[in-house]
Amino acid sequence: MTKIPRVNTYECTGCALCTIALPEVFRMAPEGKSEVYAIDKAEKTAIQKVMNDCPVGCVHWYDNGK
Repeated sequence: MTKIPRVNTYECTGCALCTIALPEVFRMAPEGKSEVYAIDKAEKTAIQKVMNDCPVGCVHWYDNGK
């Protein structure tokens, strides 16, 4: 199964660190929380770095069901 990044919006504080670090993958949703919108725009290592740097650890890898 392929892993895809997802933001747990219950944990997200809206700090926007991920959107600043990797704007080609993450953006701020209207609710003021981060969201993933383009998973194929960056290397997995860059996405993993954002996950590691998230101050609340709300970005995780999930199985996409394939």
